[in-house]
Amino acid sequence: MIPARNEAHNLELAIPPLILGGSFVTVFDDESTDGTGEVAERLGAKVIHPEGPLPPGWTGKNRATHELSVVAVAEWVVFLDADTIPCPEFVGRLSAFLASRPERVRVVSGFPRMLPGRGIEPAYLSWVPWILLAANPFGLVARTGWGHGRFTNGQFAAWRLDTLREVRPFEALRGEVLEDVKIGRMLAKRRIRVEIANLSGILSVRMYWNLREAIDGMSKNSGHIGGSALGSIVFALALLVLGWAWVLGGAMAWILLGMLMASKFITDRTVRGPWWTFPFIPLTVLAAALTVFRSLVWIRKKQVHWKGRVY
Repeated sequence: MIPARNEAHNLELAIPPLILGGSFVTVFDDESTDGTGEVAERLGAKVIHPEGPLPPGWTGKNRATHELSVVAVAEWVVFLDADTIPCPEFVGRLSAFLASRPERVRVVSGFPRMLPGRGIEPAYLSWVPWILLAANPFGLVARTGWGHGRFTNGQFAAWRLDTLREVRPFEALRGEVLEDVKIGRMLAKRRIRVEIANLSGILSVRMYWNLREAIDGMSKNSGHIGGSALGSIVFALALLVLGWAWVLGGAMAWILLGMLMASKFITDRTVRGPWWTFPFIPLTVLAAALTVFRSLVWIRKKQVHWKGRVY
């Protein structure tokens, strides 16, 4: 299932490995103007279109993924962003993995490999996997069955059909810009098990092509991370502490900085990101904190915009 708005170019890379792997692909063409629907049909996907303009109170992606979930019929329903790039073995390896999941696992999400954009974009955007992987015990939760990751990644999420129909997540969170994280928190409250997988060997994603796109893209949703304006301000300040507390470390400063860089290097390797970004982690974290504050300004002014829409 692929929600798509003006993604004709990306679908040329996303759909063929899925069709060749034997999966049934459905694309929701979200009022595109670049021939997205025609490209998807030519590549072998089924295309559905909205019955009318985006209803008030909905984000475009939530409407698209909800409409896709309504027509789903398979035991496992996989949602992919249009800018993801599956490898040729993606369908076979993912099918085997999902078939091996115990019944208690109802949702699977995870981390694709992040393909770099141009210039210094990778150094900026690498704060996303760093803060998620360094601060969340996904492996411990998966191995012990204790707790909950409280997280899903909208780039990839696989749902058992009965759970998808029961929860109706995209309809429940229809107006949320940061819907994937909010879905993870909702599933935790309902005690629905989510497994987080490292998908970097079978799935890639190029979120943005340059620094400006990346900053605008993260400004769209990072102000929602804390759950409220105050929570997001606390989150931004915590980023600054994590990235810069080492300067107050005295004789331990270089050791602390080395530990910080090591954590960045390990998370970069996990998602197969560029190796050269880890020395810039203090500047990366500073940019991340400033992005959260910028996002809060957008939210306060009701100027959150994405894909030609303002929310």
